Amino acid sequence: MDCEHPVLEAGWQPAWVQEGREPAFEKALNQPPESRTHRSVIPAANCLQLAYNEGDARNRDFKLCFAASGDIRNLVKTVNGLPKGYRGKCDILLNDTDAITVNRNLVILYALLSAGPTIEESAELATHLMYSAALPAASAAYLRGCICVIYGDGASDGDMSFQSSLRTRGAGRIHSMQTTIAMRRPLEMFLSTYELRKGIDSMQSVMFDPLREDNRDRYLTGLKPAHRLAVMHYWRSGILAPFSLEIKDFSQPNRLMFTANGGWLGHAGANPLHGWDVSDVRASGAKHGIDSADIFGCLFFHVKRELMEFARRMKEFHVDIHLTQFDSQVLSKGISIGVLPRFAEACFDRIETSNLVDERGVKDSLNNWGPLLNRNNEHACIIMHSRDWHLSQPKATAQSNPRAVEILIERCSHVPALELRLRHAFTQGAKSPAVMRLIQSLDAFIDHEEAFQEYLRSQHAGETAERLGLRLRGFNRINSKRFGVPMDAPKQKLPDLTRDAFYDIFTIGGADFPIRFVEFEGIS
Repeated sequence: MDCEHPVLEAGWQPAWVQEGREPAFEKALNQPPESRTHRSVIPAANCLQLAYNEGDARNRDFKLCFAASGDIRNLVKTVNGLPKGYRGKCDILLNDTDAITVNRNLVILYALLSAGPTIEESAELATHLMYSAALPAASAAYLRGCICVIYGDGASDGDMSFQSSLRTRGAGRIHSMQTTIAMRRPLEMFLSTYELRKGIDSMQSVMFDPLREDNRDRYLTGLKPAHRLAVMHYWRSGILAPFSLEIKDFSQPNRLMFTANGGWLGHAGANPLHGWDVSDVRASGAKHGIDSADIFGCLFFHVKRELMEFARRMKEFHVDIHLTQFDSQVLSKGISIGVLPRFAEACFDRIETSNLVDERGVKDSLNNWGPLLNRNNEHACIIMHSRDWHLSQPKATAQSNPRAVEILIERCSHVPALELRLRHAFTQGAKSPAVMRLIQSLDAFIDHEEAFQEYLRSQHAGETAERLGLRLRGFNRINSKRFGVPMDAPKQKLPDLTRDAFYDIFTIGGADFPIRFVEFEGIS
């Protein structure tokens, strides 16, 4: 750890300011098109939220569907949201079109939930499998053993699909179903033999792509000095661990993160903090004596704690996990005709569709999944979010408004103290890091409700829902309608956050200001 690094200086400036030039923000030159790690900035969600819905559901059965999300964190948060002493049965369908994502999840879940090592040991391994580019030799050997158990000799000749059913520590099992063709590439990755140096070189060529220097600096300039150093340390080492942990024993590549030839599957700017509640991360670190300056050390203990709780609940409760690798529309049709008997007919108490509306539109998403909602449960709902809703309305957000800088200067002129403080930044125009941060932050303080409702109307959301016997919830009961607005304050239009909370959610947490969440429920 370089305690003399320039980024620790309070007055550190990005390269474009030091060199007196215009910033050049580029797409990554070496970023693989199939980047699949650390990709979500959507917070991990408990899709049950029983306190706002079914209430005391200790003896109730649930069937839950994540239709287009291979994000294990949602699964973990949801199981951890089941009530203590749960005696019902819970079936969870976790689907993703991407074969690498599905098989990574299968391996991570088996390593975490199978009998053998202690729950704490398994949770630590799973944490590294999710977020570290390298593993200790013993962990890599154990991972290899898990892969052999899961896949055995692979699919038999002539089989079109590969199916498995794996024991866990508890009564539940991990089921998987995928095509044999799709499984081949992940299996080649997992059984590869390249050396760690090759993988790390590939990772660093992406992380430190010279054409993305300004992109990196733009992110770093908004962080506290200690967090700038922590992020850069993670980018260089690829290991999620406290600063104090000796990482020389991490001598083997994490083969879940690289292609069969050692090409890194992550994206430039990868940050495992994105998608976690940073205030909770800090609290977990504090319980282990970790200062919040070591934010990735805090995250290590937070993820490990969440996974330990998940593994304990999987041991005590009856939860079956079903992993599938299908196009979401194909999956919905398959369920409708009985391809997955466990989920026959309209049975789902929650259907989380991720950002399918950005790919397929609201109408198609409702048509595909609306008929599968459990109409016998008044709390059953379809959960959606959109990152791109504003693309068809160029002036709906501040970031996309070509007059953003002009508007910002004009508004600040009405606040003399703020105008005085930013006067020097305004002389630099749009290339000023301070002005950039302000422009990026503007959407947190703009009410997009009217523009978003116009988007929903353009998507025929209301009439499609009505035809399917559904309606848009007036007040969400799973996710708040936008970041920074608590679900307990449904009429609140804008985030009302402290400076620290804003930093945790948007600055270091990476939340996207305009993202909106909607929920549809059955009409009684």
